[in-house]
This record gives sequence, structure tokens and C-alpha cells, in this order.
Amino acid sequence: MKRILSVTLLVLMLVPALLCLWPAAAAKVPTAEDLCGYENVCLTYTFRRSGADNGRHYEKDLLPYTGYLDTEGNVKDFFFDSYLFLPCMDYGPSGARMHLDEANPTKAIDWTSYVDDTFAKGANVDALEKAFGTTKAALGNTDKKAGVFFTLLYPGKGATNFGTLGGRSLNFSKMEDRKFAVKWMIDEQMARFEQAGYQHLDLVGFYWLEEYIAAGDDAEILKYAADYLHSKGLKFIWIPWYQAEGYQRWESFGFDVACMQPNLMWIGYNDPARVKNSVALSEKYGLSMEMECDGRVYTDEYFARYLNYLDGGLNSSMMNAVKMYYQDGKTAVYYQACYSKDKQFRMVYDLTYKYATKTLKQSDIDSVRPEQIENGYVVVDDIGRNSLKEDGVDWISIGKKYTASTSFVDGNGMDYQNVDGKELTDGIIASKALSTDWHAYHHSLLDRDGKMSVTVDLGEVRNDVTHIYAHFDNRLQSGIGSPAGITIRVSDDGRIFRALPTPLLIMDDTDSCIKFVTEEPITARYVKMTFGVSGGAFVFCSEFLVGVKEGTVVEESKPEESKPEESIETEESGETEESVETEESVSEQSVPAISQAEKPAEEGPVLWLWIILGGAVVIVAVIAVLAVRKKK
Repeated sequence: MKRILSVTLLVLMLVPALLCLWPAAAAKVPTAEDLCGYENVCLTYTFRRSGADNGRHYEKDLLPYTGYLDTEGNVKDFFFDSYLFLPCMDYGPSGARMHLDEANPTKAIDWTSYVDDTFAKGANVDALEKAFGTTKAALGNTDKKAGVFFTLLYPGKGATNFGTLGGRSLNFSKMEDRKFAVKWMIDEQMARFEQAGYQHLDLVGFYWLEEYIAAGDDAEILKYAADYLHSKGLKFIWIPWYQAEGYQRWESFGFDVACMQPNLMWIGYNDPARVKNSVALSEKYGLSMEMECDGRVYTDEYFARYLNYLDGGLNSSMMNAVKMYYQDGKTAVYYQACYSKDKQFRMVYDLTYKYATKTLKQSDIDSVRPEQIENGYVVVDDIGRNSLKEDGVDWISIGKKYTASTSFVDGNGMDYQNVDGKELTDGIIASKALSTDWHAYHHSLLDRDGKMSVTVDLGEVRNDVTHIYAHFDNRLQSGIGSPAGITIRVSDDGRIFRALPTPLLIMDDTDSCIKFVTEEPITARYVKMTFGVSGGAFVFCSEFLVGVKEGTVVEESKPEESKPEESIETEESGETEESVETEESVSEQSVPAISQAEKPAEEGPVLWLWIILGGAVVIVAVIAVLAVRKKK
């Protein structure tokens, strides 16, 4: 009997260890049954007040979306079955940005104006009603309806004098006022939809506009909104960016469906693994995948990136899941592709239709894939800031003077704008996002040749230069892209510059750097780096390093004369036209939360643990009872 009890106790002790090795079951990705039968949600951006006609959509603008049109403009089938109306990243009447900006939060006038615009007569929702009705008539279908989702704006806590909604003066430093505003936003849009009496539209739910969980108490507001929407029979959806704060625990906030952005379209390099990695995370945590493209998709490189999305969805569960589609605001990409005479651009429209209708095949993708583009970069898991400045190199640029394109300062108060003109040669490799260690280049502040640049003066002609490095940020969530078309030139006198071979660009998820190393020493006093920007409006550089090998002895000699490749009149930068931000661009939608949320414990092993432990307890109890009876 004692042996039986000992074995039983041993089993109980081993169960937790064995369960740690039990593979976790993948979460269920959302499908049409989770969204009232809808699965292809087209993001329909409105309220671009800086653009023509507020960026409103009319019937003709929406026809290529409600119906799949052939090259002659004939309606051949239905296309997107549902539409999400949301504001562009523009400014409201108060001057506040419509997306989250705690330093300049939205006011009541922004909220009411946005709702008014959404239901503008003959536009937006009205236009969708007409376009879908036209498509139904062309196809002889009288029953089908288009799903509609409306948006909940963010009640920023900084709006202590928000204004009046529903007859109540609101102060968003108070949680009850924030909740009241969210409820007003739901009720007002529901009421206007019902009053319109649409025949071809079905109100399905609401969307949380911010793409990451911005603050700890947002969870309370989200749960409040979710409970209220569910009491009305409506769904609550969310589209976080790639690994945004809170994406792993999206269900805990009350969302019914979450759809993650891979963001491949906006990172500074065409990483073939990005969509695959995003899909793996979505399948692990039960999200779906957003399709993404912008106006650059007509080029070979960005067309190839879009094919990566299609490929990733086709070869995973994503094509059969709920799909949401980002493609700029009016006139958006799919509209342009539908009517394009360029065969490759038209394929964006055709392939998306096949993807939406689950008829896409691998051969459809492979047959139109452009040749691999040589971009001159490598992608690594981690650059490692500490390894950027190699041992055995004397970095002679540290502390030297330089000239550069004007650093961007727009008065938003962020640390990176506190510049002293020493950032690029102070020897500090930045380790914190948006800190004072960065020189912020911007596409609105370029040199006369239309490039971004930095030129360091070594103070004397050196004939032993062997290393040239530079460190950059790479955070597309904040609109910070990667350097593109990098060139390095050197000069003895600051006027005649000689080009060096193209440096190697190395990239990981958050950093990028260039490395140029030569065994044959270079003679130079001035070293200049020029570049453009890929994937964002900014390029952030924290250091430009020029070095020589320690202990190298090089005989003095006059530099060889060379044919001038570039004549530099001045190193001053010249401003171009005022910066124009792309309101719908994912790369500039919001400043990211730098830390990621902790991953929740897996539910599968925990459930099995309780089942097995419960069974084991029962067995022990039975054995004990039998032992007592035997003694009696």
C-alpha cells in the first residue's frame, strides 16, 4: 500500500514538469462567423480637411470596391463585403490631430465635425448605399447587404476643457467623462445610421482608432465600450500595428476581432520574412492579417512587397480569416489600379479580388513576380549597438566639426529636437528612441541637390582613413525610415569630392548602420555621406564615424590628383516646400509605445494541468479509502 501511495505522489510531482513540455494549441484566427458573416473589410478614409472636398467618397469612387469591375468597367461580381469609415491623420477644426496626440488632444468640435462629415449628404455612407445598390442591380441580387463599421475617437486625458457633447460639459481628466464621450460617439452614429433608413447597408460594429494600447487605464474605457456595444448586438474591432502594445492580449480588452498590420509596405527594406513572422504571431494569438499598400505599389519593388502579403496569406490561415485592407485615402490604390492601363498595376486590383474571394493560386503570384531587386543591404536579428565601434580602430571624427542638412524641429517638445550641433560626432551611439542623441533629418529639409547629408571636417588631410560607419534609427511606427541610395565621398579641400564604393547597409527591426572598411588607406580631410529616405518622412542618425587602424604607420605622400566627381559650392542645406504628411500612412499614424506588453500565459497547458491534477486527487482519495477499509 505504501508503494502505491509513493508512486501516486511521484506522479503528482512530475505532472507540472511534464505539462511544461505540452505544446500550446494555436489560437483560433477570426473568420466570417466571428463578424456576422463579413470577412473583407475595406478601410474607407474620410475627413481629410486639408484636401479637396474633405476627402469625401462619392458613388463613382466606391463602385470599384462594391463591385469587381473588368477592364471595360463592367460589374462582374461583388468585391468587398464591408467598409470601415475612419478619419485620415489630419487636423480637426480645433487644430488638433484626429489621432492620438496627448500634447494636442481633440475637442468636442472635432468629434461633432467628424460625425457630420461621415454622414454628409450624398457622400461617404450615403455614397456607399448608392454604390452597393448599383452593384446589386447590375448583378440581379436583391438580398445582399454591405457591412458598415464606424470609428470611436480617442478621448485624450489632456482635454480638460474638451467642450460639450450631448448637453454635458466634459473634462477628460475624469474617467466618467471619457466614458460618456465614448457612449455619445456610439449612440450618435447609430442614431444617424438608423434615421437614414439605408436599404443596402448593415451596421455591424465599431472600430477603436488607436493602433496600440496607449495607457494603462485605456483598458477600462475599452471594456466599457465593448460591454455597451455588445449590449446593442454590435461588434468591436481593432487593427494594431506590428507587435503593438497589447496585441497579444487583445481579447482582454473586449475586442471581438483584431487584425495585425505586418507593416512590410513601410519598413525601409523588403524583408521577405516580415509577413511570415507577422502571420506566425497572428496565428499564435488569434489575430488576422491586414493587407497593406500605398501609391508606390505601381513600382516593381513595392509590387513585390504586396505579393509577399498575398503569398503569406495564401500559404497560411490568413486568406480564410477576416481580412482588412489598407490602401490610402481617396483616390485610393485599388481605385487607381482598377482603371490603370498599366498591366502590372491592374494586377494589384485583380489579385486582391482573387484573395478576397479565396480563389487566389500560387501560380497567380509566381507568374507576375518581378525579378529580385538588388538593394545593397543585409538583414540581421540584432545589430548590437555596442559592437558598432570596433576595437582596434581610432575614431578620429569624434569631437570634430561637421555640417549637415538642417535638423527637424517642429515644436512638439520631443527630446530629439534639443540639438546642439554635436550629435553626429560626439561618439555616442543612441540607445533610446527619440532622445537628444539623434540628428533628425526630414524630407522637407534637404540640400540643394535634393539629398540629406553630413560632411565631417577631420581638421587636416589624413592619408590613413580605413573605416567609415554611421548609425541610424529604423522605427516606421514613428515615421522614421531607413537611409536609401547612400553614397560616401571624400575630399582634400572641401570642393572636389571623390566617390568611394557603395557602403554596406545592415538592418534589424529598430536600427540600421552603414559600414565601409578598406585595406587600402584613403586620403581625405572631408568625408561626406549623402542619402535619401525609404519608408518614412524622417531619417534619424546618431553618429557618423571616420576611423583609422590603431598602430597603422603610413608613409606621407601627396594625394593623387583625381577627376572631380562633384563640385560642392557650400555645405549649407536648403529648405524645400513645406512638409506634407500623408494622413493615411501607417508609418506616421502615431508614436509607438517602446516597450511591448508581456505575453499572457498559455491557457491550453493550464487547463490540462487542472484536469490531470483533479484526476490524480481522485485516485489518491480512492486508494486512501480502500486502504482504510482493508485495515478495518
